[in-house]
Amino acid sequence: MNELTDSQQQAVDHKEGPLLVLAGPGSGKTRVITHRIARLVEVGVAPQQILAITFTNKAAREMVERVESLLPQAKPWVGTFHRFCARLLRRHARGVGLEPNYTILDTSDQRRLLKSVMAELDHDATHFPPQAIAARISRAKNGLQDPQSWAENSRTGIGDFQGRIMAEVYPAYQRALQRSNAVDFDDLLLHVATLLRENSELRRQLDEQYSYILVDEYQDTNLPQYNIIRALSQDFPNLCATGDPDQSIYAWRGAEIGNILRFEQDFPDAEIVRLEDNFRSTKEILRQADLLIAHNVHRKSKVLVTNNDDGPPVELLSFPDGVAEAEGIARQIRTLVEETGRGWSEFAIFYRVNALSRSLERALQRHRIPFQVAAGVGFFERTEVKDIVAYLRLIANPADRTAFERVVNKPARGIGKVTLSRVIKWAAEQGTSLLEAAAAAENIPKLNKRAVKALHGFAQLINELSQNSNSPVAELMNKVLVQSRYTHGWEDDLSDQIEERRANVQELITAAEQYDAEQGQSASLEGFLEDSSLVSDVDQLDDDSGSVTLMTLHAAKGLEYSVVFIVAVEENILPHERALQSEDSFDLEEERRLLFVGMTRAKEQLYLTRTERRNYRGRSQSAIPSGFLQEMDLTAIDVNPEPSGPDWDDAHDQDDSLDDFEPVIKRRPPLDEQADRPQLMTAADLLNGTSSAAKLPLGFSIGMQVRHPQYGVGTVVDVDGFGRRKTATVEFPSGERRHFDIAKSPLQPVGLR
Repeated sequence: MNELTDSQQQAVDHKEGPLLVLAGPGSGKTRVITHRIARLVEVGVAPQQILAITFTNKAAREMVERVESLLPQAKPWVGTFHRFCARLLRRHARGVGLEPNYTILDTSDQRRLLKSVMAELDHDATHFPPQAIAARISRAKNGLQDPQSWAENSRTGIGDFQGRIMAEVYPAYQRALQRSNAVDFDDLLLHVATLLRENSELRRQLDEQYSYILVDEYQDTNLPQYNIIRALSQDFPNLCATGDPDQSIYAWRGAEIGNILRFEQDFPDAEIVRLEDNFRSTKEILRQADLLIAHNVHRKSKVLVTNNDDGPPVELLSFPDGVAEAEGIARQIRTLVEETGRGWSEFAIFYRVNALSRSLERALQRHRIPFQVAAGVGFFERTEVKDIVAYLRLIANPADRTAFERVVNKPARGIGKVTLSRVIKWAAEQGTSLLEAAAAAENIPKLNKRAVKALHGFAQLINELSQNSNSPVAELMNKVLVQSRYTHGWEDDLSDQIEERRANVQELITAAEQYDAEQGQSASLEGFLEDSSLVSDVDQLDDDSGSVTLMTLHAAKGLEYSVVFIVAVEENILPHERALQSEDSFDLEEERRLLFVGMTRAKEQLYLTRTERRNYRGRSQSAIPSGFLQEMDLTAIDVNPEPSGPDWDDAHDQDDSLDDFEPVIKRRPPLDEQADRPQLMTAADLLNGTSSAAKLPLGFSIGMQVRHPQYGVGTVVDVDGFGRRKTATVEFPSGERRHFDIAKSPLQPVGLR
């Protein structure tokens, strides 16, 4: 306790009643939370009455380690929102129509199920991508709307074709989840919020059980999370909320900054403690960060102070193009390593969108600099890992539809798509699971004897493996591999691909062995599956890898590095074009907060970069400096690295495309008024003077949103013709309809909203 500042000590010593801790970046809030837990136990609060919730597994692990170092015998519950809700839902699953052995679908499994549901409803997944529908369903759930309440409250306009499909798909998707005894990530929160709202006795029991609650990163809570915490803090309002409105960067996934801004309204007698001492960054980094964030209106003002050194100036590095930018960063990292003796793991490169990482990866490879990428293909997303986990899911939950579809023909058993579609249709008609349908395959019309035999064999395999479901997870996993013959034929194959797959399988077995050892008597198949389903991209980062880390700004939250590079601080990138197009000032403020978060990850040196030109979907265009740069007084340096390495020219030939960008007409005033404006890519451009049919990035189809430089954004309501004679009829918000010759008009597809 002697290591705490006065404000930290004030937060730690507070016992009864609500407490809001406004904690700036690097201000030691994790220390406050863990010491507060220790103090509560010290003054007589039972550890089982304490609930500490944060947002990432990494933060939760750090918190657990610190609590154990202070109180080796105490075991308060510390974890993420999703893990807490998953555990609670296991106990009370039947209250929302589930069984305790329910499955948690990850993002790819969710989209797989959505695609199947859409196919059954005869909706085209090409024109209406499952990921777009999934995002809309997620927004509904984050707004506490089940299919019925969404239908009652939504206002689907005439041109909102996606909304009409959503009205059919959302309830069908939820029914499919229920039949599969499964939930998606959003359901974990929505179901628990529903339980607490509809079961007053359960709410009272849990409120009394967890009479002291500590929530980290309170500014990132969404509506279901907010409702859960409020429900558990009614009778015993001993809620300690720790957070910082200036670091609220997850509105796109439902986070409500208003939850922390109105804390005093929710709890009028709350005590407010500000943590403004920064222990992480230099004075210069904090000065620039303060200059930036002061331009936001929706915040609780504070000033970050530090006793750290002044540090070097924060530099803005300007490069001719994206490849030179990546080359310059790689050279600077190597120079700093050689001159200062820093390790590679002390460096991080942040970017607004993943598409920017490719040129950086190539440059680091050219300079033989080790690196790791967050949000690459995660371990649990690799094909063979997902296959084996799907077997385990089906053993734990025989109703799991997506698991059945994934492995029923892995390895090949002669069960093709036609057979599978007949099984799915028959199972739906009979109201049975796919596994039950496979066991009764002889009753399914139009199946040949070979298919019936294969389905029977698969059902028998899962049944036999299920007899071992209480075995240690690693032991069960080995049985799955042997009895399914999943790796049959790999033994004599020495190719790199098979070697990598073999290594992934072994790593999964090792993970199961570690889980069994750590959990001991409490280890279970459901527990292992829950752990694997709640792993995030950042959880897979290796702090001891000796590598430079590349990640998005969103993923960087909660981390820190000695030297940080933030690339492409340019209009339409940072801030993102969606914020520039938005009429809501909150969106632009969130982009500013995102840059603020990235800047305050740096401990000693910080570099921001921009380019004169950047390749955009294969076309080099002028890059406009971000308006955020005007809000600071950075040291500007022009860098033009000389070519180096055999891949330099090849790199310049590559398309440094930003796949999830769209051209934007409305933009903020540029720093350089003489900068060329980016041009729109038109359908006529794509023809490139040839006589072949236009190959458009997204195609033009009914329901597609398109942009016209004169008329704005509209919706395609009719398409006719072929190739160069293809026409589109577009309806604009005014109700006016116009007909366009696609090959000659400047229409640009912008996708569905």
